[in-house]
Amino acid sequence: MLVPPRHPVQPLTRRTALRGAVSGLGAGLAVLGLGGCDVRWVSGAETTPTAQRGPDDDARDAAVADTRDLLGLLLPAARAAEPLGSVATLAVQACEAHLRALGEEQFGVTSSGGTAAVDAAAVLDRLAVTTTSALTAASRTDRAPSAGMARLLAAVGASRAVLLDDVSTATGVAAPAVALPAAAPAPASPTPTPFEPEDRAGTAALQAALAGEHAAVFGFALVEGRLPDPRRAEAAADLAAHRVARDDLVDVLVSRGGDPAQAAVGYDAAVPTAEAATALAATMTERLTGAYADVVATSAPDRTLAVSALLRNARTARRWGSTVTSFPGMPELAEDGTSVPRATSSATATATSTP
Repeated sequence: MLVPPRHPVQPLTRRTALRGAVSGLGAGLAVLGLGGCDVRWVSGAETTPTAQRGPDDDARDAAVADTRDLLGLLLPAARAAEPLGSVATLAVQACEAHLRALGEEQFGVTSSGGTAAVDAAAVLDRLAVTTTSALTAASRTDRAPSAGMARLLAAVGASRAVLLDDVSTATGVAAPAVALPAAAPAPASPTPTPFEPEDRAGTAALQAALAGEHAAVFGFALVEGRLPDPRRAEAAADLAAHRVARDDLVDVLVSRGGDPAQAAVGYDAAVPTAEAATALAATMTERLTGAYADVVATSAPDRTLAVSALLRNARTARRWGSTVTSFPGMPELAEDGTSVPRATSSATATATSTP
């Protein structure tokens, strides 16, 4: 039996190990086509990679900054004489709820001035500016926020508009207009484009909003017939607005090859008194804020349309007696910004389709 000659094993020194490691690295780089690179060891701690900022980060930071800026004006206004003091206090509570929903835990805000320096016009102007900012961010198409962030921003913007109306009504000072991004006009002779499979959620949300508009058209006809003037004229104007919104949704669905939902054969709605009529009006429009908030979250091409409709219905619902102030369209959030189970409206009058 032949036995190969034994060779003494050389002890593995640190230099030998390092030379072997570098040689192995060089071979690996050569395989990758990087053998000619000048590899140097860099002393010091390794830099930890940081997460890249996204559209949601930018939208959140801007919303937080706007809210803190608004709070700086509202805090001294809340200490002002009535009626500004009470409505400003309500606005402070809503802003704190917005900060909580945006992930802020500390609400430390420096007031922008003394009580004497704050008046209703200043509060209204700031509310209008922050309303426009939130709704515009929710409608963005470039660096658009995610579905959840867009829905939250739309609700925050609608809340600011509701507060704008509250301050205006309480103080008698005219509210400035809220500027919104214009939606792209529909083609005169639309060519139907079938919905893609990934658009099914958005299609379902549009159909749900259309069903809500059908119910609102029926319901506001009842409301108009039950109320005396001047609220009768108010109901008639809202009825006309819901007819326009219904027709707009039909056009959107038809332009994409959809089959628009039809009005129900009948609706379970009773308005035996003027109080029941106003409750019905508030309930219908409050539910529509949720329907349009779902469109904001599921159909990016229709966000501008849905944001405008959410704003319109939030203000209408409040005008008819809705108590939702902080998060119109988001029943899963309480008025203080904490999470709550979805709950149906407690109004005694409802407008739902009958089987």
